[in-house]
Amino acid sequence: MHRHEANELILELRRRNPFDRMNEDHIRWLVKHMDLVKFPQDTIIISPNIPCDSLYFIHQGVIVIEAMGGVTEGKRILAELVDGESFPLEALEEHRSVLSYWRAKSDTLCYRVSSDVFEKLKSKSTVFAEFCKYRAASFFEQSRRAYRLHFSHQSEEQQLLNISLSLIMRPNPPTARPKQAIKEVLTLMQVLGEEVIVVANEDGRPQGLFTLRDLLHNVVIPGVNLENSIDEVINVTFKTLPPTALGYEAALAMIEDGSSHIVVIEDQRLQGIVSEKELFNLQRVSLTQISSEIRSANSLELLKRSFRDILLVTEAMLIQGVRADQITQIISSLNDQIFARTLELEMGEEDFAGADVCWMALGSEGRLEQTFATDQDNALIFRAPKGMTDEAIRARLLPVAQRVNRALDDLGFPLCKGNIMAGNPACCLSFNEWQKKFEEWIEKPSAEALLNASIFFDFRHLYGEVKLSDRLRSWLAAKVTGNTRFFHLLTENTLNRTPPIGFFRDFILEDHEEHPKTIDIKLNGVTLFVDAARIYALASGVTRSNTKQRLMAAGDVRKWPPSETTACAEAFSFLQSLRVRHQFELQRNGSNPHNRLNPYELNNLDRKALLESLRQAGKLQKRLSKDFLIREI
Repeated sequence: MHRHEANELILELRRRNPFDRMNEDHIRWLVKHMDLVKFPQDTIIISPNIPCDSLYFIHQGVIVIEAMGGVTEGKRILAELVDGESFPLEALEEHRSVLSYWRAKSDTLCYRVSSDVFEKLKSKSTVFAEFCKYRAASFFEQSRRAYRLHFSHQSEEQQLLNISLSLIMRPNPPTARPKQAIKEVLTLMQVLGEEVIVVANEDGRPQGLFTLRDLLHNVVIPGVNLENSIDEVINVTFKTLPPTALGYEAALAMIEDGSSHIVVIEDQRLQGIVSEKELFNLQRVSLTQISSEIRSANSLELLKRSFRDILLVTEAMLIQGVRADQITQIISSLNDQIFARTLELEMGEEDFAGADVCWMALGSEGRLEQTFATDQDNALIFRAPKGMTDEAIRARLLPVAQRVNRALDDLGFPLCKGNIMAGNPACCLSFNEWQKKFEEWIEKPSAEALLNASIFFDFRHLYGEVKLSDRLRSWLAAKVTGNTRFFHLLTENTLNRTPPIGFFRDFILEDHEEHPKTIDIKLNGVTLFVDAARIYALASGVTRSNTKQRLMAAGDVRKWPPSETTACAEAFSFLQSLRVRHQFELQRNGSNPHNRLNPYELNNLDRKALLESLRQAGKLQKRLSKDFLIREI
């Protein structure tokens, strides 16, 4: 490196933290050991699971950080680094690989330092060593170390929930024809050493699956003749997904029916098969194992054990960088099964005099967005049979509902402080009573009514007669259509909370009594998206309850630019990720999970992403104001 070039680099470094506080001799020593490297556009500089051997300082250009899976499709960008920034300091400090892909967005020039030079500089400069230690001890990195400690025996495994099934599936799996004899198919499975075979037509359309379990239950025990055709004993209720689906979608499908295989199809033709083993080689306890144990649990004590296992599995997903919206959907789906099994145990033998009954999830559970810190929000809807009054049915339901609420509390789902629970008479109503209540909230929206809208409008069937909740949702969608005044007031109420960011792209901290100098990432972050998505869903006729799905569907209906819709959904996902990681870290340290954090204690990458996510919330609120406030009422 020429002297002039070296002097310019020294001046550039001295404008940055921590070099502005370092001894100049140490900086000059560092510059002597730097070399300039050029990365053409789209070059992958660092990949997951490959040890980091260099520290890079961006001289000119842009580096993007992409989630795992981004190399092949989607290119889900987590953040961008520009001139003057360095990477991946934390990974070098902790002697580990990174969890994302680092790619040159454009032709980029970087100054590179070897890991040996990095270590020597730390021994020379206390300032630099302390800076590295601080960065690596930041919130996000602390949680990662905790995960690695807890799962150290599994650290070499790689979970695949963020990757498309095209990369996970076993292509061209062994197949049999529907009319082949059972004996012939069993011989083929023995020769190939297979535990499962796909039965498909000659044109490649799957007709069913046949496993060793099917052999036992459908052939051996019933005593079926082995000369019979295989299509008489196959499982025809198998789950299918396209190759573009992600691993977590396969996980959800397995949870739903307890299956251990997903058939991958495109244009209705077989492409491959994904097994539980391929998805969950990381966990000590698999999702489908938990699901199976929940379905067969005959006591609350067994369900309590399953609840603890859910926490273990979600911890495992966190270490692998699985997205928060995926984690919360999986948590909620498994919690659904715990709720449903609890209801079966507590309500299954009860006599409700022939009434149709539906248990509904509300709030975050209704949106499939439960985190580690979630209490109960639920309600009952029923229809009395002829000859019975609503009061008579309610009198039968309430003692049972209260018993269920107590049982769920014992399992780990705290009682709702606001008493929004099915055991409360105000939340145990007939179909007509619910209609009247929603009608009152819509036609005469008081402050209390608007608060209720944020909880009750996110209802979702959980147990019992699904047609009751479906009818109520359809009626509600028609009822709010065109009600300008209701949406105006709902929007005004939503805009009472704003993103905690200042004019100079800084954070506005609160002096909270228990957690001073913090922001509430739920109320002043996540909730901003949740409330806006609910309004747009109601106004656009979108019947989905999940926030991200609401945003995407409403964006399609209202013709938003796809880039804006995606940015909005990604910002919501990041805030949820940060919230889930924060709650988990508190829980691991023995503290009660909460939603308050100091953004200045985050690492540089997370702090920038948090700021950008809150800015997206502000943009969404401006759009909300324009669409629902700047109009005549």
